[in-house]
Amino acid sequence: MTDQTVIDVAEAEEIAAPDAGEIANLLMGILADGLDHPEVWAQLSVFLDYLPDLPTELVARLNQARDAGERTRLAVLLIMCFAVRGQVAYALEQIEPVAIENSQSALVQGALFHIQSLADPENPKFDLADRFCAIPFQKFDVLDGSTHLCCASWLNQSAGNLGTASRWEDVWNSSVAQAIRASIFDGSFRYCNKTACPHIGNNTLPTKTEMAARSDKWRDIVENECVSLSAGPEQVTLAYDNSCNLSCPSCRTEKYAANSADRERYDQLQENAILPMLRDAKQVDVTGSGDPFASKNFRRLMERLTAADYPDLRVQIMTNGMLMTPREWERFPSLHDGRVSIMRVSLDAATGPTHEKLRRGARWPVMLENLAFIRELRKNGEIGLLVFAFAVQVENYREMGDLVDFAHEYGADRINFLRITNWGTFSPAEFAHAAVFMPSHPQHADFLAAMQDPRLKDPIVGLYDLSGFVQA
Repeated sequence: MTDQTVIDVAEAEEIAAPDAGEIANLLMGILADGLDHPEVWAQLSVFLDYLPDLPTELVARLNQARDAGERTRLAVLLIMCFAVRGQVAYALEQIEPVAIENSQSALVQGALFHIQSLADPENPKFDLADRFCAIPFQKFDVLDGSTHLCCASWLNQSAGNLGTASRWEDVWNSSVAQAIRASIFDGSFRYCNKTACPHIGNNTLPTKTEMAARSDKWRDIVENECVSLSAGPEQVTLAYDNSCNLSCPSCRTEKYAANSADRERYDQLQENAILPMLRDAKQVDVTGSGDPFASKNFRRLMERLTAADYPDLRVQIMTNGMLMTPREWERFPSLHDGRVSIMRVSLDAATGPTHEKLRRGARWPVMLENLAFIRELRKNGEIGLLVFAFAVQVENYREMGDLVDFAHEYGADRINFLRITNWGTFSPAEFAHAAVFMPSHPQHADFLAAMQDPRLKDPIVGLYDLSGFVQA
């Protein structure tokens, strides 16, 4: 796996009597890693000038291809040919269904990002050449069987398996981890899901110069292009146990509780890697995969994270709120006295019927009672910040403005509105129905109108990958 790919047209010309088939083979070989290749898109027009029949070759191959991955790569290449030849609107129309079906593909989303840049060439968010992202240099997301240097929906490539590695450091500085960091330095960001990342979408990434000025640590990393790091992650998200008391359609098809064999694996992971790694971390997020209070493993872990043993560590609790009762809170003194820096509650609605539909198994009266208790914890300083997380989809976009009023009523500091992600629980057709933010959706015009609700400009609102839908 490489961190940078450069096409040399002279190299292609050395092929004896090069034709469109041989160039197609060359390009398909480059795209086979599934990563974004902005250097390919930048040079594709050169190939088209040299071989104008390349699209015809791609169409012929697409009609014969049976492998899904090959079909996707061929479709992306063909659509990009239209884009770089100036048919940008047509290319956007054609890439949309491919992007819906491959919502977590760095290759497909990178191609979409490039076409969008051609449609809006003056927008600075599309120029990543001198931008820097600190997240892969300070964050670890631990899943069951994979470990990521960012949220897995924004950076799907695993750096390794923390559950089987002899040392957590071997995954933190693996060859893949170093390649991901190198892609930040070369400006390609090729491993990133560019259309999902809120930092790219909101144009909030600092320049390399700005990052280097923040501290001596960052100056050393930026100026020396450090990809192997001596210090471990500052922030760790634990998402390896999917145990949950609910079965939300956006996340799973049924309730799940880890079996005894899995719980034993998770205990070993926690003992051998997680707890030692957290000694020097600043924040741990529990959990990005289920609910911490529904997981026996995460409950045991939280009991271990005492102020005496982890004095510098703060905890972010990510919960659906149904089990966050006064009785449960009292069982975890390790979380008391302000050690919870953030409590994030998933709340995909502002009304009972919608909440119970999107949060299968939830009961709205219980939710309101628990939110009132959490509000008191926030008021008394037991938790640092209260954040509501709202996954925007066709069933709930009309309630976004109402949730702002609801958030003020329950003392929330922040609402994070984000597009719904397909974690494999939706078929392409189901996700297309849910993805109201896609231009082809039949309710997209109504969605755009809802996005102009003045309440969404409230200071507590974070729109992230939805910010582009709000008119100035």
